[in-house]
Amino acid sequence: MEINGYYLIFVLWNIFLALLPCWAVYFLIQHRKFQRNRLIFGLVFLFWLAMLPNTAYLFLMVRHLVDYCADYDKYRVCQTGSWMVMFFFTYALIGLPTFYYALGKMTELVGKKWGTRVKRLFPLVVIPLTSIGLMFGLYERFNSWDILRRPWSLLETTAGYFDTCYLTTDFLVFTFALYLIYYLTDFFWKWRT
Repeated sequence: MEINGYYLIFVLWNIFLALLPCWAVYFLIQHRKFQRNRLIFGLVFLFWLAMLPNTAYLFLMVRHLVDYCADYDKYRVCQTGSWMVMFFFTYALIGLPTFYYALGKMTELVGKKWGTRVKRLFPLVVIPLTSIGLMFGLYERFNSWDILRRPWSLLETTAGYFDTCYLTTDFLVFTFALYLIYYLTDFFWKWRT
């Protein structure tokens, strides 16, 4: 089954991948002894970092709406496929709690281990890395496990992103948008409580 050329099995797969960094940080929160073990903490952290872009990748699912309708009416309404807008928007919206939870909880853990200054800097460093991860998945179709399989190819690709104007622009827009999403969600979450 597919919607506008997008296989529905990918919905489940991408949500599963977005839940992995949430699970990793939840694992560390629940098992304090692993927080103190440098090796286990380091391995879980690297796994978390490799998987974190999968949470934000869900934001990009609305791209499947491009050319989704062949029969617009005079008001630019697609009467046979308007439901797809809500489907892909809701699908993309799943990225909000997974991205915020995974990054926010790891930021708290890092703050407890290394102090307030590192806690403040942590999202500022991780979000640009997440943007690069988004670009890996979007343009090159790299997967998280390619970090282990093809690390040099990833480094070469990253360097290429900053040699091409439109890719650099994409990186800056993705990074700015992820900062906005994270910090606004954080503001409203803390304001609510």
